[in-house]
Amino acid sequence: MSEPRNQKHPHLSRRVWVIVAIAIIAFAVVLSFFLPHEQDASTLVGDVTTPSVTVTNLVSTLTVNRSVDFNKVHFTVTRVSQAAAFSDDPKPAGVYTIRVEMQAKSESGDQAPIGINYPSLVRLLLSNGQAISPKLVSLAPVVLPTQGQNGYIDFPVNTHVDLSSLVLRLGNETIIAFG
Repeated sequence: MSEPRNQKHPHLSRRVWVIVAIAIIAFAVVLSFFLPHEQDASTLVGDVTTPSVTVTNLVSTLTVNRSVDFNKVHFTVTRVSQAAAFSDDPKPAGVYTIRVEMQAKSESGDQAPIGINYPSLVRLLLSNGQAISPKLVSLAPVVLPTQGQNGYIDFPVNTHVDLSSLVLRLGNETIIAFG
């Protein structure tokens, strides 16, 4: 009776090795479709391009440039616009959208990041007293020390609105009147 050979590496035929290699390559190709795609080479050298926003049926625009301090952050509303749609707003709600463009910067001397929950704190007040919640916020929810950020908050409305009659409320008491 012959004893089985005690081999650490069993001998595999060349055909098996080729099949194993093809399977590994196929797995890597399929995996590459699910990984993040490589960024455009032009953005690696600092050439950041901002996509242009297309505005559909612009109703009106108002330059505001009014500021207020809230929760150790200095907010400036720069401009308010009303349109049927903005191309960078993927959430359709309401017949029209009011976009409040603003800047946020932490007060000087503050060394800690400040978190702001915009959807729960910010309301647009119409002239009839109705408070509207935001449908889209592009501002980051954290304001870093000594760093500013630009962004916007979109609010849905169903009718044309006189932009100068609007008020932006932060929290319960801090307001910025547009007109």
